[in-house]
Amino acid sequence: MLIDRNQDSAYKQLDSIETPKGFLTAWRCLQPDNPVWDAFLNSTLLCHFYQTSMWAQVRALDGWKHLIVLFTLNDNLVGGFQILTRSKSYLGKIGLLLKGPVIASDDPAVLNFVIATLKKIARVNKIKALIIQPPNRDKAISNRLSQNDFSTNHVDNEIRNTTVVVDLRRSEDEIFKSIKTTKRQNIKPAIRKGVSVRQGNKDDIDTFFNFMIETCNRQQVSPSPSNVNFLYRMWDLFSRKDNIKLFMSEYQGEIVSCMVVVLLGDTAYLWKFGWSGKYKNYHPNILLYWEIFKWAKTNGFSFADLDAISPALADSLHRGEKVSEEISKTYSYFKVGFGGEVLRLTNGFVYIYNPIVRWAYNLFMPYINSVPFLKRKILFSGE
Repeated sequence: MLIDRNQDSAYKQLDSIETPKGFLTAWRCLQPDNPVWDAFLNSTLLCHFYQTSMWAQVRALDGWKHLIVLFTLNDNLVGGFQILTRSKSYLGKIGLLLKGPVIASDDPAVLNFVIATLKKIARVNKIKALIIQPPNRDKAISNRLSQNDFSTNHVDNEIRNTTVVVDLRRSEDEIFKSIKTTKRQNIKPAIRKGVSVRQGNKDDIDTFFNFMIETCNRQQVSPSPSNVNFLYRMWDLFSRKDNIKLFMSEYQGEIVSCMVVVLLGDTAYLWKFGWSGKYKNYHPNILLYWEIFKWAKTNGFSFADLDAISPALADSLHRGEKVSEEISKTYSYFKVGFGGEVLRLTNGFVYIYNPIVRWAYNLFMPYINSVPFLKRKILFSGE
């Protein structure tokens, strides 16, 4: 994949070095929409939609600004990263680099250049704290970061360190049999009772949003996103390349539950869910998940990512402990019943370019992290 270096309005050269394999160059993207970067992400196994320029444009509604840097080797795109930034009156500029950098190379010269550029970007742009969570499947970049002045991250407001992934490369029968018996036995009865699943469109976003709000209220959690305009903007951007779908379960023509699925690379991300609360005994939500798995497999996706579960549940499962009755009633426990692998992800890293502040962070942040009020007050609370 090539970058047209003649597009002066789209790219600015930041730095370049000569390596045994050719010239390695860092480019700053000057426009918010970057289909070249998004297409590159879609072609890699390390991609996540959090790194797309589409996502950055949606997060702009929440006050986040974006900064995309691409890397070329002899004009061939080999990777990049996207940082979202936001200023806090009492801290200065904070940066988030979630699920990146995405580098399609294990060449040490490339990795070292990427890390050096990360540091330079933080310093030049006065990003006081740059929080990074590497891609789920990338170990190389994590190892490099831990060896280059990147501290352990103690800020988990924007970091999700667990997920559940269903392997769709198996046969449909194998996927079905991996679902817990209590769920599996309710799929065919749901169909017999008249529950069905279909795809929705932009006109159904209001319905989904209302269901999501109702679901969050029942779970006593804050809705995210909290504004329906976020979803409309996301739909407009992601639907251009067919990267978003809305699936809905119905009973007798009445919409019962909905799921927004984001598609990128080899993964279908089951991103947000909403349920009216009706017809529980007809199991519309179980059927909804199953039909999404089947659709994703049929359309060539290798994995279904069910998104984060509670760390407490992940810890219990990894220790082989019996799950408490309280946890067994949660949405997190509902998700693990579909037979996916529970993955513990890294908490990520923080780069603080000021060495004195970095020292203070390493000394005091573990304590601050243990006091939820202090953590919310200091980082990522609303202005």
